Amino acid sequence: MFQIMAHALTAATAQVPAQFPTPVSAQATTETPGTAQPASPTVTEIAAPQSPNGAKAPKPAFKPINHDEDYSSFRAVRRANLWTRIKYIPLAGNTYASLGGELRLRPELRIGERWGRGPQDDDGNFQQRTRVWGDLQVEGLFRAFVDLEHATSTGLDSVVAPIEEGRLDFNQAFVEAHVPVGPARVTARFGRQEIGIGNQTVFDMREGANTRRSLDLLRVMGTMGPWDGGFLTGHAVLEKLGTFDDDTNHDYDLAGLHAGRTFGAGTHTGRAEMLFVSSDRASVSFATAPAARDRRRTLSLRYAGKADAWSVDVEGIRQWGSFGNLDIDAYYVTGTLAHGWQGGWKPKLALRVDVGSGDRNPGDGKLGTYGPLFPKPLTYNGDLGPHNLTIFQPMLTLQPTAKLTLDFSAAGLWRTSIRDGVYSLGGQVLRSAEETDARFFGKRATAAGRYALNPFTTVGFYTIYGDVSEKFKPGRDLFYAAAYLTFRL
Repeated sequence: MFQIMAHALTAATAQVPAQFPTPVSAQATTETPGTAQPASPTVTEIAAPQSPNGAKAPKPAFKPINHDEDYSSFRAVRRANLWTRIKYIPLAGNTYASLGGELRLRPELRIGERWGRGPQDDDGNFQQRTRVWGDLQVEGLFRAFVDLEHATSTGLDSVVAPIEEGRLDFNQAFVEAHVPVGPARVTARFGRQEIGIGNQTVFDMREGANTRRSLDLLRVMGTMGPWDGGFLTGHAVLEKLGTFDDDTNHDYDLAGLHAGRTFGAGTHTGRAEMLFVSSDRASVSFATAPAARDRRRTLSLRYAGKADAWSVDVEGIRQWGSFGNLDIDAYYVTGTLAHGWQGGWKPKLALRVDVGSGDRNPGDGKLGTYGPLFPKPLTYNGDLGPHNLTIFQPMLTLQPTAKLTLDFSAAGLWRTSIRDGVYSLGGQVLRSAEETDARFFGKRATAAGRYALNPFTTVGFYTIYGDVSEKFKPGRDLFYAAAYLTFRL
């Protein structure tokens, strides 16, 4: 792997999308990663990526979730270069194996972590994440997939949680079967797996953290024409810091179903989605209620569309159920409207609004705080959770060259209800409702950049500055900075 990386670093070829999480300023719509010219151990092979039988080698098209990648078409071009040989290893008949991996190196500086609450890490730290995976397929019938992850944090003086460090363990390990049912294609998958549905507002694989997130599930999925959908049932994963010690979390049960339909073609496209999840979690706490059992029903309706230079992505989430002896009555709404230009630096302007409900009256027998399940963070470092949070955020994306992308955003931060607190992404109460009567509590600005050295290697940076309101002190302004190098094959 490292030999391939050394050769790939010398090969400055066509653009490839960053394999790092899309910063907030680029989240106007759910985008499909682009493609780029493949690399291989020698520059000569890169310049002429063609198999002996004359077929042209495909371009790398890495996806945010690795098991979504399909290399079955590489049979005819597998001898084009070393990368195609790794991605398609013929075994017998229609059976083949595929290998992949990732190395990410990231130094961080965290000043005012959690807006000054709790242990701090002011002198920086260094994180590394290494992943290797293998895929065995009998084309159209059966599949077995294994993904190993090893992640460490060095010099982190604050909280070393499982999102910061996890020694060698199975991030994914599942089997699946494919069954044709008339014009439909049905897939049944069982085991530990990453999941990302829609804009990942409810289910996200946590790319921004040092360790990625997976779930222990049975999933059945089907596609037929423009329709797709399925159901899932299982548990969250109880993540630990040691080696091969992650376990099924039987105190966090999940069941759900989803459906989606695509519309249009070309420059006028759209997609409508529905997701329903029933969750049962043994113990959760909120600013206005002590720890209790959380039995929550989450219904999400989303539409994302594009018409020429304009794009829109709106999602509404309704939650109900029980929290101890309280009734749940919560919601979350997010929407982004964007316009892009093709000339020059291809600027893209967007406006994003997020509103997560808070508890309006702690004594009315209801819990009104939105409780996210496995959400995508609102910023790269997950500084705030969507609970009781209202954000108004203009965003700008620029592409000065084919390989370089820059993202900028600025946001105002409000509590949706002044009777509720301010939360971290993981649900920690950063400010209780009693600490202030102010609704507005801060401002935030982000800047990010990523540069594709070649189709396999990306370098980039991310910074965020959060200015906490005087009415929310004592506390600290937040400054987060990270640089990274990601190599993936």
